[in-house]
Amino acid sequence: MDISTDEDEHSIEMHLPYVRKAFEGLDIKIVPVMVGALPKAREQHFGKILAPFFARDDTFVVISSDFCHWGQRFTYTYYYPTPLPLAPGLQPKQLSSSVAPSEDHPIHKSIKDLDFEALEILRFPSGLPPTPASDIHTNFNMYLRRTKNTICGRHPIGVFLGALAEMEAEHDKTVTLKWTSGYVVY
Repeated sequence: MDISTDEDEHSIEMHLPYVRKAFEGLDIKIVPVMVGALPKAREQHFGKILAPFFARDDTFVVISSDFCHWGQRFTYTYYYPTPLPLAPGLQPKQLSSSVAPSEDHPIHKSIKDLDFEALEILRFPSGLPPTPASDIHTNFNMYLRRTKNTICGRHPIGVFLGALAEMEAEHDKTVTLKWTSGYVVY
């Protein structure tokens, strides 16, 4: 990758100290995988390739996302004018110099709604029957298309969901996920 891409990419540098600390004293191997912008079909394709490795009992997968990147810098100003769920007929909008946010629903609350809406889709339900990873991948992709959310890490998440779908279908694996979204603070 070129220097500009490397300077923008910060996920591996942010995670290595934590991974090293979590596995302190253990001889581990780290295989970084960088995922660029991919359509859903390619996420599924690469997920299928990675599934046998992810299915191993000695594999630990870390995927990084700081979710929505909002503002003119990211050319993303999608805004919910009220808390979710939106009332019938009320549509989200793009804020601009001529379209202001509602006084009753500040921008930061709309961003929080966007993030938590995505997190809710990604949550693997524990009830029966559980939601298959392929359905979660489809729902997440539909959410991204609808909101055009600039979620950082959306494609690695998609590849991972593709791998989980493959593991469920071909490797008869029960998927156990641990989300650290409990640390999200707004």
